[in-house]
Amino acid sequence: MLTKAISIFSLVFILGMTCSMALALDAALVSGALLHLDAREQTEKDVTWKNRGKAGGEIPATGKPPVLEEGDIKIPALGINEPAKWYTLKESNSTFSGPAGDPIPKLAIEAWTLEILAKRNGEKFLEEHHLVGFQTDPRENVQGIRIRLKDGAGMIDMWTMGKKNGKAVWYDQGELGIDIKKDEWHWMAFVWNNGQSLVIYQDGKQVGKNEAKASTVEFDAKTPIDSISIGANHFDERRRAFNGSFAIVRVYDKALSAVEIMKNIRGTFAVKPANKLAATWGKVKTSF
Repeated sequence: MLTKAISIFSLVFILGMTCSMALALDAALVSGALLHLDAREQTEKDVTWKNRGKAGGEIPATGKPPVLEEGDIKIPALGINEPAKWYTLKESNSTFSGPAGDPIPKLAIEAWTLEILAKRNGEKFLEEHHLVGFQTDPRENVQGIRIRLKDGAGMIDMWTMGKKNGKAVWYDQGELGIDIKKDEWHWMAFVWNNGQSLVIYQDGKQVGKNEAKASTVEFDAKTPIDSISIGANHFDERRRAFNGSFAIVRVYDKALSAVEIMKNIRGTFAVKPANKLAATWGKVKTSF
């Protein structure tokens, strides 16, 4: 009877801890991300990067699949030094990318926030460094976002595509104030207040704001982004691959505040991936 009572108590305790931790995990990040790619949730056998966000779906590896690696992510400006996982692109065409259609997520956005945790590993492979490419297909049709490293430097610039006077146009948002030196991890956030401003953050600190250029284009949620490339500007242009590593990529259909961006940074490193919870529960059970 005593053994049975202890077992029941243990089960109740574990269930209670599970619920409490689940609530804590939900509260640790700003909710509602459409795209939430976290390398810690992946295994070496995965050939797609699964989206944990509201839009669902996944993004296939292309060319030579990016390599899932483990180690410590250090961001001195934030006092971060924690174990993590990330994908490293080893050569041109080594990306996560796909044209419109299943299983690529669709992102209906107007105001939006894009967060990237990445590091640069060296010079460009072939043509250009492109961190990400989001757009409607067919190519360069209605709206999109492209972020690239400037040649010979760690500075980043961004192109946005939206409607201007009823026509779809690419617009160079210029250098954004972000500087990524080789072998340094950085948390980048791009916050688009539709038709008003683009605010840029590096490691939780605002480093730029663009109002004049950002007012030239607007995004329309009625035409979702349906082509997504991580490490390139487009599925058909993967030779412009990023020589670097990605740990986190998130997209929200809203403009996050500086406070919310810091919440996501702190929450990301406070939250352990779901596939590690079993080990935690194992330790709890063996303590009884």
